[in-house]
Amino acid sequence: MTWLRSDIPTRIECDELIIRRYERNDAAALVDAVTESVNELSLWMPWAKYEPQTVVQREELIDTWNNEWAQRTNFTMGIFINDVCVGGTGLHLRGEQGSLEIGYWVRSSHVGRGIARRSSRALTTAAFSLPEVSVVQIAHDMANVRSGRVPESLGFQMVQESERTPEAPNEVGKVHLWSITRDEWKQS
Repeated sequence: MTWLRSDIPTRIECDELIIRRYERNDAAALVDAVTESVNELSLWMPWAKYEPQTVVQREELIDTWNNEWAQRTNFTMGIFINDVCVGGTGLHLRGEQGSLEIGYWVRSSHVGRGIARRSSRALTTAAFSLPEVSVVQIAHDMANVRSGRVPESLGFQMVQESERTPEAPNEVGKVHLWSITRDEWKQS
């Protein structure tokens, strides 16, 4: 059972971006995005070592994500422009009660367009619309400097550096945890 009782929005519009819960019929678009990006993703994302996957495998993964959504334990979403998957994101219950963590990746052909920043801004606003949420966090390996620019640009503060075993080839095993409170977000 989870502490989160409010409903996470299943669709958020932000400029031309549509951030939404994955549906089974998104499997092919997700396969295309990940396959195009696997060389870059594999440097930072531990799950990328299992790529590329088939459409059927993606459908099964989407079913898993939707089951987690139904159980209120994890809220994995895609980032779309029209029907093109340009990345992935989500709100994750990885920290203490009252905190949600944002994760993100961007399709290689769409890097540098502010997609992770704009998606994270929209998700932070959505998270703070839920009365139970008091803190939003973003974590990344410190060597992933590009990923660290996202929370910094949104006014998050780096609150912790911790060590973990590297899980992807470019990781150094030091994780930066960024955080922002509801009050800080209102003031930004």
